[in-house]
Amino acid sequence: MKIYSIYYLLLALFLSSINAFAQQTLKVNLSNAIRPVTHCASGSLYGITEALPADVANLIAPLKPFVFTQPALSGAGHQQGVAAAAIPISAKIASTTGKVMIRLPDILTGWPYNWPGLTSYLNSVTTVINSKKASGRNNYYGYEIWNEPDGTWQAANGDFHSVCWKPTFDKIKSLDPTAKIIGPSYSYYNSSSMKAFLTYCKNNNCLPDIICWHQWGAASLSSTIDSYRALEISLGFSPRAISINEYSSKLSDPYEGCPGYSVPFIAKFERKMVESACISWWFTGLPGRLGSLLTANNQKGGGWHLYKWYGDMTGNMMGVTPPNDNSDGIDGFANLDQTAIYASVCLGGNYTGMVNVAISGIPAFFGTKVVAKLEYVPWADKDTPVSGTTAISTTTYTIANGTITVPVNVTNKFYAYRIYLTPATITGLEESEIIDDYVSPNPFNNEGLKISYKGKFQYQITDLKGAVLEEGEGQDEYTAGANLNSGNYLLSVQDRKGKHVKKILKQ
Repeated sequence: MKIYSIYYLLLALFLSSINAFAQQTLKVNLSNAIRPVTHCASGSLYGITEALPADVANLIAPLKPFVFTQPALSGAGHQQGVAAAAIPISAKIASTTGKVMIRLPDILTGWPYNWPGLTSYLNSVTTVINSKKASGRNNYYGYEIWNEPDGTWQAANGDFHSVCWKPTFDKIKSLDPTAKIIGPSYSYYNSSSMKAFLTYCKNNNCLPDIICWHQWGAASLSSTIDSYRALEISLGFSPRAISINEYSSKLSDPYEGCPGYSVPFIAKFERKMVESACISWWFTGLPGRLGSLLTANNQKGGGWHLYKWYGDMTGNMMGVTPPNDNSDGIDGFANLDQTAIYASVCLGGNYTGMVNVAISGIPAFFGTKVVAKLEYVPWADKDTPVSGTTAISTTTYTIANGTITVPVNVTNKFYAYRIYLTPATITGLEESEIIDDYVSPNPFNNEGLKISYKGKFQYQITDLKGAVLEEGEGQDEYTAGANLNSGNYLLSVQDRKGKHVKKILKQ
């Protein structure tokens, strides 16, 4: 027994040592723009109710949400009992970037849905369409004709395509002809079912504007989308927008909304040009949590902070190549903003160990050096609040042939990490002192910027490309920048000895 015990101990030590020295490369190409930033994956399924989240400005808007899937009607007598209907939710989020996908079958009761007959269903659909039009708002994504017909449409109802899909499609087009129609919304992607559905739709002039299915796990996502695109070609119709309006790692997923598990989804949605995606609520049973990004008490969870990083992205999404696109392992998504002059990379996945993030194609306007701020967001479980992200390091790298490599030690598969890149030099000025000692407040406000610098000095405020917005001379304490609008600026100060200090200021 001792021999076997020693053997297994040595084997465990060997396997742990392999993991300890695990190392992978994530490639980021800042010269390869995929598309403008849309935050396609920032929506959720039943993520908003009329009551929750109550703080729209601080919990919803900062994520720059794109699409929320909401029931057409809710409350007593409908599939969703909680007040979360699409029309009032569109009013609630009107001040945000979010749009509402109207899930029509939630008009009904039961699960699977209780089919009331075509006449009754179309009457209810008509009521919803008229209410949507009467709202006067345009923050609607489209109508989802049915949800999970592969499991919720009963054989006793007749043929789904001819009994439900086609008549509802025609009714929507007659009443709201410019609206987008979404389907088939299968519970998972099945190529034979999708082919049968699309063949019927093509032959009967009822192809959806947006193709939709639910996705269990990130590992198969890229190959599944490739399979669908091949099906479009084989059937001979133009490419459709894709919506994954429910996504999670698995059914009843305890990791739903987890930062590390979410990164590969977002990365693949961006890389494969998915138009919209909604985090599921399969595990929580509690609507109004932005798909598990908020705790049961509606506090910010770790996932919320990952999606805030995502929401902060501006400019263009850039090309990222993971070690294995057909896995849920380490992956990432990145952006570059040539106006604000910064780039960021978010990474994570079902992996622990070293990741060398090889960033190439760094634009010339970054100069010869770049500052990389590395931080992470933790996660314990869905109901543990996370107050914010945690800084790991700030390192200056010399750019060689447009390339740097940033090593990231992924210590927990539940965590997500971010690299935030800014120029180390702008318009030739080196940061030789910490200007925080001389400037307040930082960021400054519309009342101006107080510069406290002993003796005489010259100052200059520019935009991030070097265009001069204000300059002058001061002594000891001086107020500048009072007439500037909100934005990002660079302050340079030069004393009598020619010494420079500089700082990027965000107003």
